[in-house]
Amino acid sequence: MPLLMGCTKPQPIEVLQQEEPIIYDPIMQIIPIEMRIVGTYSLKSFSTKYRNTSGGTGSKTDRKNEIDDQKSVK
Repeated sequence: MPLLMGCTKPQPIEVLQQEEPIIYDPIMQIIPIEMRIVGTYSLKSFSTKYRNTSGGTGSKTDRKNEIDDQKSVK
């Protein structure tokens, strides 16, 4: 059993009470559904080369949080 399974309390799954009717748009050929993107971030490092004042080159490490996995949810 994973470590956090015993620490967290289970919560019931939320279900929509009134579901919206699905309407097909024949002009755009899509079903318009309002969705949002949810993603997980991870710290990624990139190296940037630069020229310093003495004429030599150096490099700096740029750390940045980037989305590495995403999905669309209602």
